[in-house]
Amino acid sequence: MGHDAPVDERLDAVHELWSTYREHGAEQAISLLDPEVEFIAHNGRVYRGHAGVRQFFAEFEERGERFMASPYTFEPHDPDLLVIGHRRIQSDDGMRGDYLFFVHSFHDGRVARIAAYTAKEDALADITARAPG
Repeated sequence: MGHDAPVDERLDAVHELWSTYREHGAEQAISLLDPEVEFIAHNGRVYRGHAGVRQFFAEFEERGERFMASPYTFEPHDPDLLVIGHRRIQSDDGMRGDYLFFVHSFHDGRVARIAAYTAKEDALADITARAPG
């Protein structure tokens, strides 16, 4: 499944990824990602590969926080898929949260890039800027 993969295959892959994350945790979900995945946090920090995604989650644990994210809507935007969701961070000080827009890109049937944005317009601009020509 490359950029020309049918939308339903991309939707299936992203649904499986988010369901696995929700039901079994980050470690199980990471195994579904492309080994060379690029994860871009909403602050622009880039994490590379499975080890990088593990580091993203570990940094919350090191601060005594718990990161949680839930998808609400899945929107195809060729060649990517946009997931509109909510992230929550739990700590001793309470819970804080934001809506985020996650751009999912694909390589050989797996999610190979996830970029998080705080504004839908920024997520759509990312998709447009990287779309083949």
